[in-house]
Amino acid sequence: MDTERAQGSTATAVSGLPVDVETISATIRKALRFGSIRPSREELAATDEALHGHVALLLAEARRTASPHPPDRYRLDRISKHMPFPLGTGMLSTYAEVPQRARDCQWLLAYFTASRDEYKPRPRPVRAAPAAGRRA
Repeated sequence: MDTERAQGSTATAVSGLPVDVETISATIRKALRFGSIRPSREELAATDEALHGHVALLLAEARRTASPHPPDRYRLDRISKHMPFPLGTGMLSTYAEVPQRARDCQWLLAYFTASRDEYKPRPRPVRAAPAAGRRA
């Protein structure tokens, strides 16, 4: 994950690659589940590489999308400054960096879907609110 790869991913994203929301969501879920299991270093590195490509694609989309609700520029700058840095060599830094990149990707994906009016609510039924004065 060096600077050339980050720039290549961003250049590819700007050239018009489609954003696959389902694949990106699945990668995010996988990365955030690592907190409950002990994945190998190789599995963490592979997931980080996939997230890196997704973040580069979504970051380029967020910067060029004209939306009535612009994204948080400070967060976009922090994400873009973090992109060129490779995954740490130690397990502790790896365990910290992969979920952070997943949360960044999650935030960018939420902005992307909201800006395109593609938000899909969960298919679960909504529970009724408890009546006043009663505890649930």
